[in-house]
Amino acid sequence: MKALFPRQLLRASFAILFFLSLGLIASLQHFALTLPQKSPLADSLTDGLVVATGGQLRINEGLRLIEQGASSRMLITGVGKGISKASLTETFAKTNAQQSIFRCCVDLDATAIDTRGNALATRNWVQTHQLTSISLVTANYHMPRALLYFQRIMPDVAITSLPVSPPDLQPKKWYANWPTAKLLMREYAKYLIVLIFS
Repeated sequence: MKALFPRQLLRASFAILFFLSLGLIASLQHFALTLPQKSPLADSLTDGLVVATGGQLRINEGLRLIEQGASSRMLITGVGKGISKASLTETFAKTNAQQSIFRCCVDLDATAIDTRGNALATRNWVQTHQLTSISLVTANYHMPRALLYFQRIMPDVAITSLPVSPPDLQPKKWYANWPTAKLLMREYAKYLIVLIFS
């Protein structure tokens, strides 16, 4: 009888690990399938538009939204030290209208090095310009975690999410594409850490 106890304990441990693994896989699947999808137009006008850097598409999307009247002012946060408005204008402004947007309506933040830093820099920008609502532009896989930070750091600011869907991301079949699977697993782990511990 005593010899059976360690075997039963081992079986119970394997069963617990098995069901925990199933739960994590199922929750990751839910995370992947419910990622916010890109909207062709902003639903409503906000006081400011914030682009969290991390991909060229995000800045392009921010410019597109400003041109369409989604907001009148844009913050690009996390650009890194040494990046100037002139260099970004040269890279991203393809028309005279976009060049004018950079001159009049774009602010840069070079202090943020992570998502929490993006939210803190945005709070300073919001307070400086006395804004009450913002639209947040970032990748769709990054949006859930970014919203957690932004909403917790700025609870009194109305935040509209405007996700960008990277063309090479395959969330519906993430398990069949290793780069997508690796990206989503890493991002989901970060999201859980912020959700539980922050």
